Order: sequence, then C-alpha cells, then structure tokens
Amino acid sequence: MELDRYRPEPGSSEQNDKNIFWLRTMSTSLGIWPEKMVGENKSWWNRLYYFMIIMHWYNTYLQVEFFCANMGELKTITEGLCSFCSITVTGIKIMRLHSFSDEIYMMLQQMKGHEFLKSINFLKKANNKEIFTKIDKIMKAKWREVNLNLRLYCMSVGVVAITYSIVPAVINLVNLFQGNDIPKRFVYKTYYRYLEEAKYQSPLHELLFCSESLSGFTTWAGVVSFDGLYVLLTMHLVTMFSSLNLIIKEASNVDFNDVEKQFFLHECIKHHTRALKFLGGINQIFSPVLVAQVFTSTSIICVIAFHTSANASERDSQTLVMILYLIAAFYQLLQFCWYGQRVQNESLQLPNSVYECDWYKCSKKFKTTLHILLLDVQKTVDISAYNMFVMSLETYLSIVKTAVSYFTALQTLTEE
Repeated sequence: MELDRYRPEPGSSEQNDKNIFWLRTMSTSLGIWPEKMVGENKSWWNRLYYFMIIMHWYNTYLQVEFFCANMGELKTITEGLCSFCSITVTGIKIMRLHSFSDEIYMMLQQMKGHEFLKSINFLKKANNKEIFTKIDKIMKAKWREVNLNLRLYCMSVGVVAITYSIVPAVINLVNLFQGNDIPKRFVYKTYYRYLEEAKYQSPLHELLFCSESLSGFTTWAGVVSFDGLYVLLTMHLVTMFSSLNLIIKEASNVDFNDVEKQFFLHECIKHHTRALKFLGGINQIFSPVLVAQVFTSTSIICVIAFHTSANASERDSQTLVMILYLIAAFYQLLQFCWYGQRVQNESLQLPNSVYECDWYKCSKKFKTTLHILLLDVQKTVDISAYNMFVMSLETYLSIVKTAVSYFTALQTLTEE
C-alpha cells in the first residue's frame, strides 16, 4: 500500500506562533512561558518568575492583614474580597503553569507542527487533496479564533486590571492639584503593619502604590496566560475531533479494498487514542485550578452583586470598578465553560460520523473493527474539574443560579 501524509501549508507554523502573540507575551513577562521556547539567554528566567511570584504573594498577604484589621465591617471587607480572591487564584495559576512547563512545551510543539495529523497514514490511491484542504480550513479557522479570543480577552481583563490602578491614581492627582486634605488612595485594600501612619507620606506611598500596581499586572498577565492557554489547548482538541470526523467518513471509501479499509480504520482508532491522551494532558494541568476557579467565580459574582446593590446610591468610583469586575467575572467563567462545551459538542459528532460512513457495504471484519471504534467514541469526552464539575454551558448556568441564590440570601440577612 502506498501511503500519504498530511502536509501543512508552508509557513503555517510561523503563522500559528503569531496567533498566540498575546499569550506568549504575557507568559514571558511572568517567566512562565516554557523555558525551552525562550531562547539562549535563560539565566534571568527563573529570577523573573520568583520575583514576580514573591511580589504577588506579598500583596496577597497584605490583603489578609487588611481583612484581619477590619473584621465586622461588611462593606469594607466586600470591597477587598473580590480582588483578594482573584489575586489568590491567579497566584495558584501562575505556579501551576510554571510546574508544568515541560508538559506545556511538548503540547505546544505538537500543536504548532501539526504532529498529530502528520502522524496519520493516508492511502495515496484515495487522492487526499480534498480531505487535506478541508483539514487546512478547519485548522486556519480555529487558529484565527484563538487569535481573536486572545486579543479580546487580553483587552477586557486589562481594562479591569488597569482600572484598579488608574482610578485611585487619578483621584490622588486631582486631590493633590486641588489641595484637598484627603488621605491618598491605594490600588487594593491592604494593611501595612507598622507603616499605617507613614504609608501616606512620599516617597513611601508611591513605592507601595507601584508595588500594588505590579501585583495588578501580575494578576492580568497570569489570568491571560492560564485562561489563554486553556482556550488554545481546548481549541486544538476540537480541531483533532473535527479532523477525525472527516477521516472516519473516508474509511469506507469505495476505492479501497477490504484490507485498505481495515488499515484506514485502525488509523482512525489511533488518532482517537492520541486525542484522548491530549485530553488527559489538559485535565492534568487544569483540573485542580478549575475547582478553585468555579468556587471563586461563584463567590465573586455573589459578593460583587451584593456590594453593588447595597451601595448603588453612593455612585462612587469603587462601585464602577466593581461593576466592571462583575462583567469580567461572568466573561472569565464563560471562557472555561464555553470551550469545554465545544469539546463536548465536537466529540458527540463522532458516533454520527461512524453511522454515516457506508459501513453496510463493507466486510464483516470491517464492521467488527468499526464496532470497536464506535464503542470508543461513545465514551464521555469533557474537560472536568477533578470530576466535581464538567466545563459546559450547563455548569455555567448552574453556577450563575447558585450565585444568585447566595446573593438573595445575603440580601435577606441584611434586611433582617
């Protein structure tokens, strides 16, 4: 049998690398982009990561101090709770990506080079130009979607993160020029033990403000890095299942004899196994953090909605920031659930592709092998959070309903 292999279009690897520019840039700024993909000058790499993560956790600790110093003041605590939850989860995300640097490197290399598709053996006699063209279209569409998603997500998260620094900075400048005797503002709700009196004096205030702003940048870059990588890997998994749907239908090609059909069907089974292995890698990296993300998103949506409704009449700058944060929280959660749903939807098409091929015209041995493939593709394929949650639109609606229930309960307790 003469074999043929899928050949990506020239320059596709370089174009794919351009499509993940924002993911690579944000990850590089934190020192968590795989070290093997950085280049020759790596001596500063781990130093950058440890500097960013130490500053990040230091500002998280300051917020814990703030909560301890303001116990019993509900409004004050709720203002800082959302940023604290987000910063804490982001710190976990950054450390998770750093610890799985080698695994992420291997997955990215396989994606950019189309290694999974290039490993499939096609039969030359089928004239594979049409199926290769279809695969190219699927690949281009999915990579363009990743590029657009990363741009939009980086901008939306960046607006919220920058607002935390810009709003207090502008208020400080206005008060300075107008000569108002009002305490200077900081980025987050933090408590500096032993420095509470001196923290409003220059240049200490400016140094602490920059430190908190750095933590805000770390949160921005960490969110884009982790969530963007999730989108990238899940979209590649969707591409693998989409191409497999095309290949399964090709297995019963009338130009093949029984031996060739059987051979091609075994290639389909191998490709499905590779896709499931890639899925296992995604779940290994993301599952623990997705659990924290689900609980955090539920808490943030509930707390922000409660805080905004309780203080809507005041119309201060903090309320505006909280509303932006609420929109971002909904969007972030939708990212995880929507792309998890995409994986489910594409995998659910596999049994249909098996049924749609002309199996009834094939030999008994082919039907037996096809039955084995059918049993494999009917298994549940999903992105899960330690088997506690499945990332899907159903889960998204469930989380929103739960957050609304908690919000209603908080309002009832407050009124009483």
